[in-house]
Amino acid sequence: MAKRIRLSLDGVTAVAELNEAEAPLASRKLWDALPFDEIFRHVRRSGAAGYFLSPKLRDAAMPFEDRVSFYVRGTICLKPVHGEIAIPYGQAQARTVTGNEYATCLARFVGDHAAFLDVIRRMQREGKKQLSITREQG
Repeated sequence: MAKRIRLSLDGVTAVAELNEAEAPLASRKLWDALPFDEIFRHVRRSGAAGYFLSPKLRDAAMPFEDRVSFYVRGTICLKPVHGEIAIPYGQAQARTVTGNEYATCLARFVGDHAAFLDVIRRMQREGKKQLSITREQG
C-alpha cells in the first residue's frame, strides 16, 4: 500500500498518496521530513497554486523525477532546488522571476479534495494560511 499524507489548511483536510513508483527519492525525502507546519502562500508568478518553502526539502543535487513544468490540479509538486512544495487548484506552472522551471510530481490527492483546493483559491484574496502535513495513519 502506498504511503499517504494528510494535509490540513484553514480547518479543511485532504489526503494524498505519495508518487513512490515514479518519484522514489522525492517521496522518501518528504516522508522523512514529516510533519510540517508551515506558512502557505498563494504563488505570485505560477498561476493558480499555493506554495511553501522548507529547508528540510531543499536539495539542489536531487534529480527531477516524474518531471513536470505544468502543475496539474490534484497533484502536489516539489521543486527540490528551492525546497518548494506547490499545490495547484487550477492552471499553474513551475516559474520564477527568470522564467519557466521544472518540478517533480510528488503526490496525488485521493478522495474528495475540492474543498481543500478551494481554500487555496481563496488565499489569493484572503492571504497566507497555516498548512500542516502529517503521515496518514491506517
